[in-house]
Amino acid sequence: MGRYLSLRHRLFERTTTKLSIFLKFFQRFKRRPDLDYLDQQDLSRFSDQDIILETGDDIQKYLPDILGQALARTWIDERFLEAFFKYPNEILERGGVYLPSRIIVEFEKLEKSRPKVTVFEKTKNGRRKLIELKLIMVAEQ
Repeated sequence: MGRYLSLRHRLFERTTTKLSIFLKFFQRFKRRPDLDYLDQQDLSRFSDQDIILETGDDIQKYLPDILGQALARTWIDERFLEAFFKYPNEILERGGVYLPSRIIVEFEKLEKSRPKVTVFEKTKNGRRKLIELKLIMVAEQ
């Protein structure tokens, strides 16, 4: 009886080994997802549709989320960081976000500080701060 179990055990191991080899071989030919559509998308856009912010209320309501996306991207995309630093209003327009000409967006990134975006509105007496955003990462357990 012991010899029968030993033979059965070896047969089981061989079958398991062959099955494992087959599965590894099969995974090589498994269909991979088609991600070519990503090359056709403009990933610099902030929304599927253009966003036109005309009123102060619209700017206060929608612009913080959009600027949050931009700040997050500056952390991971060096080219975007450089472009957004120099031309924040133009980058927003290129991304489909249109602001009135009286709105000025300034991006600030000092060496040791977190990136910051400040939105101003031009007034007769100069300019008035509307929004100021800093992106802060928080790790929780």
